[in-house]
Amino acid sequence: MWHRRFICLWAGQTLANLGDVFYIVAFISIIYAATGSVMYTAFIPVVIVASQSVSSLLAPLVFQRLSLTGMLVLSQGLKTILLAAASLAVCSGVGEQGEWIWLLFGLGSTIAFMDGWANPARNAMVPQLVGREDLMRANGLLATSDQTVHFAGWAAGGLLVSWLGAGVVLWGTVGAYVVATIAMTGIAPASEKLREEQAAKATTNWLTGWKTIRDVPVLRLLVAMDVVIGLSGGVWIAAIMLPFVLDVLGQGEEWWGYINAGYMLGAIAGGTLLLMYAERMRRHLFRWIICGTIGVGFFTFCFGSSTNALVALLFSFALGPFLEMVHVSKQTLLQQETEESALPYVMSAKGTIDLLVFGASALVMGAIAEWQGVRAVYYVSAGLLLVAFLFALRLQKKQTEHSSGVSVN
Repeated sequence: MWHRRFICLWAGQTLANLGDVFYIVAFISIIYAATGSVMYTAFIPVVIVASQSVSSLLAPLVFQRLSLTGMLVLSQGLKTILLAAASLAVCSGVGEQGEWIWLLFGLGSTIAFMDGWANPARNAMVPQLVGREDLMRANGLLATSDQTVHFAGWAAGGLLVSWLGAGVVLWGTVGAYVVATIAMTGIAPASEKLREEQAAKATTNWLTGWKTIRDVPVLRLLVAMDVVIGLSGGVWIAAIMLPFVLDVLGQGEEWWGYINAGYMLGAIAGGTLLLMYAERMRRHLFRWIICGTIGVGFFTFCFGSSTNALVALLFSFALGPFLEMVHVSKQTLLQQETEESALPYVMSAKGTIDLLVFGASALVMGAIAEWQGVRAVYYVSAGLLLVAFLFALRLQKKQTEHSSGVSVN
């Protein structure tokens, strides 16, 4: 697993993800200082998610024209140029002029649009860079790196912005993006592999990912399970967790941060365990998907039933390893069950579905919290995870039937 191309992918994407967190923190600081408006500040993640959704939907059109490596290099290179433009704008005083704030929103939206290309390309490249026996470990490493970056990045980004200023942090992020872009160029495949990729493009089109999900039973069940899990995930947004902390647990806003940190630490611990036991888990993917789904549902119910802040914090930590188990196992299964030529398109289609489902979940869970109270949404989430568990059982049965059919033939 530890060869040059995979190291370049892992290091480049980790550095790029850290840069993503830093520039968002800097943008939040600049926009809040310029407008004094919480609404404008809260609009930043909405713009980013919307841009990534549109980009993920259009990514197959780019797959038709570029190799996966070319897509990653182009995406990161354009992000570097756009962030450099944003840094120049900030140094020119845009952050002090509220009427020019739209420029930062536009640049942030375009940078996020590039990520909609990069994410499916990265996930589709992993099976090309590592052997089947190392796929679980590689996915676990990438997932753990992502969680670590998000946990440490927000805290470090806030400290750096307050200490050095948003402009300095943005220029430092531009430097990180430059290094990440250079790292992406190190993923380039051999000429024979490149010819295979180019030949595969002749048999694919914009609908390839959607058709593959529709036609492959295991993928269809896997995506249906993801939709249900995604619908349950809206309970972890700030708009629901903060009232839960304030009204149900009776604690201050700082406990919202503690609970988030507890989950992140749990996810990092879970990712570390995945790396240690990847080989054992790889042989029993379906078992771990089922166990992980049960664990997530159980601890979600327990968290929603909590009245003590410390107990809720412990349940939040316990959720982390089970969510990582489900995520990495499903990701590995999807990569194994999809033809290599169709994998980027499947990843793109699935990414679009995930983003749309998350948005729908936030709206639905918010409405239920308003109607029945904030505690009720955690019970609804646990119920949805029970449905996901039934999908996982069906998924295992379908794969067992398929394996039996192959052995008989």
